[in-house]
Amino acid sequence: MTRDEPADGTLHGALRSLGVEPVTCVVLEEHPPEDAAALRAAADSLEQFDWVICSSVRAVNAIAAARSRPWPAGIHTAAVGARTADALVNAGAVPMPIVGAGDGADALWAILSTMPWQGARVLLPGDPGGRPLLGRSLRDAGAVVEEVEAYRMVARSDDRIRADWAASRPDAAVIASPKVAARLAGAVGVDALNALTAIVAIGPATSAALTAAGVRHGVSPRADLVEAARMITFKP
Repeated sequence: MTRDEPADGTLHGALRSLGVEPVTCVVLEEHPPEDAAALRAAADSLEQFDWVICSSVRAVNAIAAARSRPWPAGIHTAAVGARTADALVNAGAVPMPIVGAGDGADALWAILSTMPWQGARVLLPGDPGGRPLLGRSLRDAGAVVEEVEAYRMVARSDDRIRADWAASRPDAAVIASPKVAARLAGAVGVDALNALTAIVAIGPATSAALTAAGVRHGVSPRADLVEAARMITFKP
């Protein structure tokens, strides 16, 4: 596992239910935003937006934690994935968030692109290192988009990644993002990754990064950690 999920988290449970023992080699660590005041200001002014669109559970949690009062009713929301939608509902979002037919920004935009966006005020909280698809597409459609850094995913040093890799001695790996794919390949080497029994990319963007690095892998049918865990017995 290349993400800093708690031991009682979803992916740990999914792997154990398959008879697989989760071990961790964290590649990116979550850090607070550099400008916490900007996040608080955006969170406390949700009422001025027509839409809040979140690309991760981390983004939802960061906005909800930074807001000093309950989530306002009546603001439209959308989510990249069902679990992010669940997090929005738990934060108090009403009406129900819009979710794409599949996980990922492309699937969500396939739905959102059919809607009128001219002049709509949209808040996009997230990681500045994430994919720019939604922000760019919404602006092209005429929306007024404000992007705020809700958190930062910061790469650990090569030495720390290699130390975790040696200690965990993995047989397989679930790769959760293109940034993780490139960072892990650079730290431990392509040969070490190709020596594993299985590598599963969480989605097509991550698959493309692994392909570019020369790493053999399978691709989860949905951009979801649980679906990726179910593929862990795949041997490329």
